[in-house]
Amino acid sequence: MDKFLIKVSKSKKNTNAEKNVNLPEENHLSPEKRSKMDILPNTKDINQIQNAISSHVGTSKSDQTTNTLLISDNLNRDPGHKNTNALILFSSGFGPYQPNNIIFPQHLGRKFRTEWYTSFPWIEYSPSSNSAYCFYCRVFPSKTSDPTFVSVGFKQWSKASFKSFPQHEKSFGHKEASAKLAGYKNSKKSGSIISKVNTHHQQIVADNRAYLKCILDSLLFCARQGIAIRGHRVDEDSSNKGNFLELLTLRAKDNDIIQRYFIEKEKTFRYVSGDYTNTFLEYLANIVIENIIDNVIAAGIFSIIVDETQDLSRHEQVAIIIRYATKDLSPAEVFLGFYKTENTDGETLSMLIKSTLVSHGLKIENLRGQCYDGAASMRGSYKGVQARIKEENHLAMYIHCNAHILNLCLIDLAKQVSYVRNVFGTLNTLHNFIGASSKRHAIFEKMYSVLNISTCEGPKTLKSLSDTRWSCRLDALKAVLFNFQTVVSTLEDISENDAVYGSDANALLNNVQSMAKETIQELCNMRCEESFNNTWNEVDILRKQYNVSSPILPRKQKIPAKLGGGLKEDNLKAETKILNRMYKAVHNQSNVQSKINFIASENYKAGFPTLTSLIQLFITIPTNSASCERSFSCLRRLKTYLRTTMGQSRLNSLGILQIERERSSLIDKDLVIEKFSAAAECRGRRLLLQ
Repeated sequence: MDKFLIKVSKSKKNTNAEKNVNLPEENHLSPEKRSKMDILPNTKDINQIQNAISSHVGTSKSDQTTNTLLISDNLNRDPGHKNTNALILFSSGFGPYQPNNIIFPQHLGRKFRTEWYTSFPWIEYSPSSNSAYCFYCRVFPSKTSDPTFVSVGFKQWSKASFKSFPQHEKSFGHKEASAKLAGYKNSKKSGSIISKVNTHHQQIVADNRAYLKCILDSLLFCARQGIAIRGHRVDEDSSNKGNFLELLTLRAKDNDIIQRYFIEKEKTFRYVSGDYTNTFLEYLANIVIENIIDNVIAAGIFSIIVDETQDLSRHEQVAIIIRYATKDLSPAEVFLGFYKTENTDGETLSMLIKSTLVSHGLKIENLRGQCYDGAASMRGSYKGVQARIKEENHLAMYIHCNAHILNLCLIDLAKQVSYVRNVFGTLNTLHNFIGASSKRHAIFEKMYSVLNISTCEGPKTLKSLSDTRWSCRLDALKAVLFNFQTVVSTLEDISENDAVYGSDANALLNNVQSMAKETIQELCNMRCEESFNNTWNEVDILRKQYNVSSPILPRKQKIPAKLGGGLKEDNLKAETKILNRMYKAVHNQSNVQSKINFIASENYKAGFPTLTSLIQLFITIPTNSASCERSFSCLRRLKTYLRTTMGQSRLNSLGILQIERERSSLIDKDLVIEKFSAAAECRGRRLLLQ
């Protein structure tokens, strides 16, 4: 349908109806072709008409008053008056002007007949000009409209009923006007076309966004569970397309949106390819990181924990952890990501750390602590990472991971005491002896069930030892203590019934029993006053040998007597004393953590600013790099033997979503869709998302 535009103006009156329309060129169509065309209401025309009417009628209060007077005055409905606007009349609920109670004057011996109102309902009569007009063509005039029935007026009454009126009714211009009028009436009843289109558009957008949320939920499930997303083959003929696609297939049974978009392929784009999954995972991880960074910046100061390891692809992966104090003065350690590096020297690692902090908007001057393991590239006093960081911020205190230090001390101590060394050697031999043979392990399980230990809580098998993790030694000890009777019964059974390894089992049995008694006795001997004095004397000899000062308490500063005397107090001491008095009034127990909770829960931070700042600093400084070690456990679960080709961006995103499980469960999917829609290219070929 060709375009047309109705222009309505109160300030400037047009002399005829043709001046009120902007008509397209349709002269290239023959009358035969015009009559054969299907005339349908033009949606855009009707919307323009409604806009023109609203702009005309709603211009001002004075105009509305004028229009009301115009419509109420029947004389102004006369189509012969040049200022009569048929469109305004029609939009106000009026139809053709068809007066009956008047005398129709003759013209050339004939006159207008009232029965024509019934035969041709579009006819309207002008008493002022004694002529007939077409109301439909006056409301919606076009280039093909007959001027006689629009602006001039028809008076040839002798040819009216059998020739002129029927011909006009069959004309292209009249049919077009009738179709537009019908479309306008329909829009008044059931709503405008533009509102219908808008409603349809909103429904499409809602369905598209709902489908993308299903995609994001499925991806997030795979990421948080640490399972592989794609399979070896993802084509339609594959029997196993991977966890992600198989999960969508399963969900389609209960989800109509997934069934339509993914299974039935209602849309061209399904957004399940590797590129799209990587993009979605990156957006999801970025939202988690943004939340983390906002919390760190709000805390003001922070510390870093860094460690590196090698993955199955032989790539060096650096894990960066941020530690800060929350608003309720609780410590928080958050994962910032895995970062691949080709070198592990101090300069490369320090540049990696600084660039990562800057890229996330974290200022190095707010750094208060840095915790690494004992590697030379990390702890070096001149070219190590900690020294290079201190060059830019001398407040960034270096902490050698206390867990590593404790582990090394305990290992060396265990090697120096013969009884302890023999105990751990026996534990290792015992684990290897029982676990190396499925037959001997079956005997252990049988004894375990016979003794009814299965109903108790505790380890059900023996544990191996490790020189790098002291906790493994503790687990090995607990396993033997809990299953001691099972171990003894197993060794007795093997020593009596196994002709080959019976002697080994008997030797282990005697060794286990004797070592237990001797270890207990040795520990009792060490826990006495004489043993402590001997140790103290040995330490004092070493102190003098290396010229180390003896331990003394610091001298307390006093206020001069002329100023009142007493010990010198500062803000911290004053706040501490006041806090202790307030705390003891409501609590019986006394420890650091309970006092910190007291300040946070009662919102006393404003009343104790110096103490609160000290507590925040105390909480922010890390003591060990255990969080990095835990992230490496996640790394081994993600980058397995079957997933060694995983890219770094995908690995980093999956690591963030899995390690920061609580934050990833609160991701706003609408925010992800908005970011994806804003960054999407070739918008015309994608799903409508807004």
